[in-house]
Amino acid sequence: MRCFIALEVGEDVKQQCLTHIVRLKKMGFQAKWVEHENLHITLFFLGEISEEQMKRTAELLKNISFDHFPLLINRLGYFEKYSKPTTVWLGLKKSDPLQQLYSKMKTELEAICNQSFSKKFIPHLTLGRIKKTPDDWKDKIKTITVKKEMLGDIVLSLKSSTLTETGPIYKALETKVI
Repeated sequence: MRCFIALEVGEDVKQQCLTHIVRLKKMGFQAKWVEHENLHITLFFLGEISEEQMKRTAELLKNISFDHFPLLINRLGYFEKYSKPTTVWLGLKKSDPLQQLYSKMKTELEAICNQSFSKKFIPHLTLGRIKKTPDDWKDKIKTITVKKEMLGDIVLSLKSSTLTETGPIYKALETKVI
């Protein structure tokens, strides 16, 4: 089963994402844009895991204890390769509690899934995977202002991901509100 752990985002944040997607399209960016219902912040991409690993991961989510903390969207960013953007995203303000949650889960998930996860965590909400950009793409991205917005409730979700010709289909297997 192909799985990942995500932070869910509310409707206000999803609407802001869609506003930025429309703006980027008008500027000439071409991408595989993330569908409204699929917008989330990935904490861990687990890949193909066994039924037993899925059950243990769900149990980890059920039992994790963490005090609520604020999360703030504060910038538009991108990952690039060979000086070209590959992914455009909304980023979260650096947060010690979020980094601590990531580190706490990382250790346990590495044992459950028998794999290692990156120490470097860049919390972001993917808007699209870039296929083509306008020539002056960096200048255009700089003109986009992000409305700083709190995420609200923090909802951790273990999701399955089924790949289809029209895009992925996500199904929540376990959720936990922090």
